[in-house]
Amino acid sequence: MGRYFNLVLLVVTIAGAMATYAMKHRAELAADHVKTLRADIAREKEALTLLKAEWSVLDQPARLQNLVARHAGFLQLAPLDVRQIASLADVPEKPVVPPALDGFTTGAVPPPPAPPKPPVAGAPIR
Repeated sequence: MGRYFNLVLLVVTIAGAMATYAMKHRAELAADHVKTLRADIAREKEALTLLKAEWSVLDQPARLQNLVARHAGFLQLAPLDVRQIASLADVPEKPVVPPALDGFTTGAVPPPPAPPKPPVAGAPIR
């Protein structure tokens, strides 16, 4: 009886050690994943900082004015006239058009087929 009890305790101890090792391994994998994600986030923040700096250079008013002056013939830009500004009430409303029910894009049920035409007098019956 004592030997069986010791054998059971040995099996339980080995199973506990295996479960502990498996949990430790999963925790290490999760920590590695978090480390990778943090590195990715840092890399993206650095890229955003670089893009913001590039945007501030591209968005300088003197540079934009120079580009407008250089390409004035192609762009045909003119200063804004006060008479060009309108209110929202001046904009016409878009007409409401019901969507097409075709069965393919909307998932609607197709219309039923047309009833058969009555036979013409004198035509052969099939």
